[in-house]
Amino acid sequence: MDSNFLTLASQIQVEEIYAELGTTEEKIKNDIEAIMEWTRKQPHLPNLEDQKQKVKSLLLACNNSIEKTKQKIENHYTIKTILTYLNHYNVTNKFFNEVCGFYVTIPLPILTRDASRVTLSHLKTEDTTNFSITNILSIFFMGSNIRLSKLDNNKKEIHIFDFKHCTLSHFTSVLPHINNLFLCVMEGYAVRIHSVHLLNVPSFGVSIINLFLNRLKKKISEKIYIHKDVEDLKNYIDPHILPTNYGGTFPKTSEELMDDWKNELLKHRDWFEDNNKLLVDEKKRVKKSSYTFDSVDGSFRKLEID
Repeated sequence: MDSNFLTLASQIQVEEIYAELGTTEEKIKNDIEAIMEWTRKQPHLPNLEDQKQKVKSLLLACNNSIEKTKQKIENHYTIKTILTYLNHYNVTNKFFNEVCGFYVTIPLPILTRDASRVTLSHLKTEDTTNFSITNILSIFFMGSNIRLSKLDNNKKEIHIFDFKHCTLSHFTSVLPHINNLFLCVMEGYAVRIHSVHLLNVPSFGVSIINLFLNRLKKKISEKIYIHKDVEDLKNYIDPHILPTNYGGTFPKTSEELMDDWKNELLKHRDWFEDNNKLLVDEKKRVKKSSYTFDSVDGSFRKLEID
């Protein structure tokens, strides 16, 4: 692992994760090699020889199933190729400064006691002048991807979404991207969700959030909690993990942590540029993909799944 920002799971915690999944370090190595051998026989997939850490993360997130991991790899790189506007990462200082001017999305540095990683996301202001939902989604996936591939070794994921500064305009800007967002999150990535926590949800946002909830599997929707305030949140998240502006004792605010995370991401500029090149070559695909588009309209595309 290569991060000065994130505290990683201890060896004991890693062994506990393996035991829960019924695997060992040696078995994982063998499983990864079996998966890599499969990727080498898929002419449409990019060269993944340098992506073994990502393959390992996907394997663990797929509950140690080789076949599910193969399908997730197929999905991940196909969707990444189709939805380039969300998955082609802009690693310029200008992009980061623009997004970080109005948005915070950070993996909190300290893991929970069971080695889960908490990610906190919120707007800084109600001003929509520089707001861009595509930039928000892009930087969110950017962080998720590099943690999966290079920087993290956590057990499960906990997400906190604070809607304090969200206006109706912010909410409605998400609607054209719901299909693509769900495709990326539910099919293009594999993570073990511990829980999702929603803060300061405005009354007009409830119906839009219900659009999301209605499309989730029951086992996931049951892990989503709506909190009236930060004090209620602290019944679920240990305060020593939370930044000071969320009632925690970690000695930084979320905005200060976002500055640190931005610098962490910029250190890996070369990795992101290399990752942008890992695309599917549809001309070499032997079997038809499940994911196709029958229309394109700006950044919104209508999805059909066979």
